[in-house]
Amino acid sequence: MQESTAVDETRFAVRASRRNGIDRIFLIGELDRTSVLVLERELLGIAHAGWAVILDLRDLTSIDRWGLRTLQRAAQRAVPSSWRLSIINGRGPVLDAFEEAGIDHLLSGPNLPELLDGGDGEWSAISPSGARGASQQPPSDSRERP
Repeated sequence: MQESTAVDETRFAVRASRRNGIDRIFLIGELDRTSVLVLERELLGIAHAGWAVILDLRDLTSIDRWGLRTLQRAAQRAVPSSWRLSIINGRGPVLDAFEEAGIDHLLSGPNLPELLDGGDGEWSAISPSGARGASQQPPSDSRERP
């Protein structure tokens, strides 16, 4: 079981797990002007020097310019703050949005063996900042382009 933070439970949710100093954050639904503060709060709560954060976009259905700027700022903050940020699994309209904005260089490859396979132990659920309980994934008909 993994904890979630949600904004309008059918539009955006965050699910997080941790293993060996790596936090893997799954973004679910639509990352837009109304939901970027949830992601910002989550990143502020987990980013620690020497740790790694993986943002997994596989369940993100759309992203607008606010979402793109939020991810770009997070990537810029990671290096001087001594934590590593990897953004993976951008697909479809999300990948298109990164490419159209000219920031697709922020996307890491889909396989990060040095982070995901390194070390021992299982991934364990962590409670996202300000968690209000579990949320559901967005319905399939909510997949619209920003």
